[in-house]
Amino acid sequence: NQSFGSAFTQSTAFSRGVTSPSTSQLSANADSSVFLTSETAKACVDLAGSPVYAYSLAKLEKAADECLAFPNAYGLTVRYAMKACPNGSILKFFNKKGIHIDASSGFEVRRAMTMGVPAENISLSTQELPADFAELVDMGVKVNACSVSQLE
Repeated sequence: NQSFGSAFTQSTAFSRGVTSPSTSQLSANADSSVFLTSETAKACVDLAGSPVYAYSLAKLEKAADECLAFPNAYGLTVRYAMKACPNGSILKFFNKKGIHIDASSGFEVRRAMTMGVPAENISLSTQELPADFAELVDMGVKVNACSVSQLE
């Protein structure tokens, strides 16, 4: 979970993944991408190796700003469901924007905290409480009870 190269730092966050299309597939798909060209896709692979995932920080920022600007009469807490993409660079980026985190496991809570998200900005929504549940709550993690049995 790193940002690479001065040309990419402002527009792209990179993450090493488990599987990826071939370089030729990545390049072919880049022609229809909303932010990558064939050349920048190849540069990403050349710089970071394969597999690599590229994210548009400009698109993420636009979506974040739209959510933060949502009309509300009594306050609004915008949360990012990190199970959608737990990339460390993205978590750090949203944290800097003031967006809180919705975690679905104790592991996700710990990952978000490792990326600098304060415990009080994390909400845990899970059917199975983690073994360190009491410690997470003591640290300030909020809990969204998903069933009555969790309240007992």
